[in-house]
Amino acid sequence: MLVKSFRDALIGLVLAAVLASGSFLAGSRASDGGAGRFGDLVDKAEEISEKAAEPISDEDLTRAAIRGMLEALGDPYAAVLSPRQERQVEDLLGGSIVGIGVWLDPAEDGLLVTSVVEGTPADRAGLRPGDLIVEIDGQRVRGVDRASELIRGPVGSTVELGVRRGGELRTVKVERDEIELSDVQARILEDGVAYVRLLQFGRRAADELRRSLNRLLDEGAAGAILDLRSNAGGLADEAVRVASLFLGDGVVARIRERGKEERELRTRGEPLRAFPLVLLIDGGTASASELVAGALRDRGRATLVGTTTYGKGSVLTVSDLGDGEQIQYTTAFFYTPDGHPIEGIGVEPDVTVLPGGPEDAQLDRALEILAAS
Repeated sequence: MLVKSFRDALIGLVLAAVLASGSFLAGSRASDGGAGRFGDLVDKAEEISEKAAEPISDEDLTRAAIRGMLEALGDPYAAVLSPRQERQVEDLLGGSIVGIGVWLDPAEDGLLVTSVVEGTPADRAGLRPGDLIVEIDGQRVRGVDRASELIRGPVGSTVELGVRRGGELRTVKVERDEIELSDVQARILEDGVAYVRLLQFGRRAADELRRSLNRLLDEGAAGAILDLRSNAGGLADEAVRVASLFLGDGVVARIRERGKEERELRTRGEPLRAFPLVLLIDGGTASASELVAGALRDRGRATLVGTTTYGKGSVLTVSDLGDGEQIQYTTAFFYTPDGHPIEGIGVEPDVTVLPGGPEDAQLDRALEILAAS
């Protein structure tokens, strides 16, 4: 019966949200008062189902209503996630995907290769950071999401890329394979400084970062640069663990949720040994990356160099919709330890340095700061 299925879907949606937030009291209120609050919606759904010229299933009507509710939030992160999208996120955070082994950023005329995973098909095909991908299987693609869809495919199949390097356009054929991703790239620079780039906050990020920094410090590095540029985030819990590598006991971030007391996210575990630290940030530094940047800035642990971060400080609730689909939407916001908002504002650097120049101007400035420390 439509009324029952529609009402159950709506009340179930409300309950999923509040239970995910840990509020059983709110869940009880939603269950008790759900029918009254959504009575008009249920009545109209029943009317449309019975009178519309073209029939529509209860399932389609329910999903359309839920999509409409998400749209009404005006929340840029509210969305219905397909099973394919959910699998891609899980694979990425878990450290394994089928693809070619490149990290991409949007650029004016295509997609910029920012990093190539060593030993992957992209590496063997000769792709390098700084290459510009302008075509994928003959299609001009500029959006990273669309490009990811085209680049991925069955293991052993081939993707043809149009790649521009130094003004020269060439075609590169790359065979897809299963890629084991590392969240961390680490090396010692000529200046004797440990350089670590954190690509995302996957499930092993903090452990990988701890091992990499300990290795470089044991090799004689006296200071370190943590590069969070173009790091779009990942798991908030992993961000807390990463921040805990550099901070003693205390607050990493604050969570403020409508109608509830503020919560604190605090450090966990033993920090690394003390050493001078500079963070590189830019407009692509977002979400979990901003939690780390805000915490290390507020607590005086690192000097931030670069440009203001993206400004994504939202806490997303994810709940099942059925048939493998999920919905996500914002239920709270992150703040830095000192109470500075992140959403829509970002984290400002201590030293502003615009990108560009024949070398990496932001990295060069970070090295100067460490040399003077």
